[in-house]
Amino acid sequence: MAAVPPRLVRRRSVDMQGGKLTERSHGRCIAWSDIQDACRVTDISPCVFQTPLLANAGRRLGLTAPVKRLDLKLENTQFTGSFKIRGLANQLEKMPRDVRDGMRQIVTMSGGNYGRSFAYLLCKENGLQATVVMPEFAPQHRVDLIRSYGATVESVPSSEIQPTVDRHVADDNMFFLHPFDDNNLIAGHASCGMEILDDCPDVDVVVVCCGGGGILAGVAAAVKQATLVPGLPMYGRDIQVYGVEPEGAPKMHQSLEEGRPATCFNAKSIATGLSPPMAGDLTLEYVQTFVEDIILVSDDELRSAMKALYTCGQVVEPSGAAAVASLLCNRIPDIEGKTVVAVVTGGNVSAADLAKFVA
Repeated sequence: MAAVPPRLVRRRSVDMQGGKLTERSHGRCIAWSDIQDACRVTDISPCVFQTPLLANAGRRLGLTAPVKRLDLKLENTQFTGSFKIRGLANQLEKMPRDVRDGMRQIVTMSGGNYGRSFAYLLCKENGLQATVVMPEFAPQHRVDLIRSYGATVESVPSSEIQPTVDRHVADDNMFFLHPFDDNNLIAGHASCGMEILDDCPDVDVVVVCCGGGGILAGVAAAVKQATLVPGLPMYGRDIQVYGVEPEGAPKMHQSLEEGRPATCFNAKSIATGLSPPMAGDLTLEYVQTFVEDIILVSDDELRSAMKALYTCGQVVEPSGAAAVASLLCNRIPDIEGKTVVAVVTGGNVSAADLAKFVA
């Protein structure tokens, strides 16, 4: 009898050990069944990898906090260089038939990583016609790469990104795939949280970057809802989840303070992937429901984290280093003696920028 791939064995053990999730209302947030369905999609997608968990990385990174253990979830090794492909795989699966059949074009907005995965999966792999609306400050190497996959790129001021997308939807009948504020995408990203629980069932704290909030929403929903499933190793435990934003683009932090999605059209951070012009309305609800707090880090702290990760053999972009940065500068509270997982979300950085940041 042929061996089942290990990732399917581990995923099945998490999904099938316990009974049904105790019914609880989480507003518009995805249910446990949505997470399981999305995991089945990412499991069979040829473009989604189960990324490794680098254990006991604290000493090599120079972590001074007295944690029991720090593990790194290496989404920088994911297909297309970031976690974004997870959500897109599930979005593709759930798209209307006329869109999947190429009868309508697709549009999105992105500062880089979502656009890269979007263009690769939809245009290069599936032959669909698509447009990516990008901010003018997006790195040129990302623009060029997205175009090389067959997508049309439109660069506009940050304040014009959403209006440009809206015009394409209204005037050109394009189908809009949201890069963060979409439940199908969030459910796909939840597969990252499920893998963390597979590989580190004793985790106490999970730290995730936050741009629009998609990956934070997905990981937090998976981790928190898993603690409600009888029979799972983490059943009944209080696993904490923190999001991390750059000080120069504190959209979700500001949204929590104001109680509504905030905009930030003048973001100033080297973490361009964490600098969309607005927080998501839907992802804000996830943060209010499942996340302990949003932590802010400076650009200098991001650079230091990139350098520390580089000494561990990891090529990481500024956005991808945010969770590690928050730990290295001791911003995450109450982690003494705890097992912590930081999600390293992306590694799409040019050689010239990497040299500049880690010098």
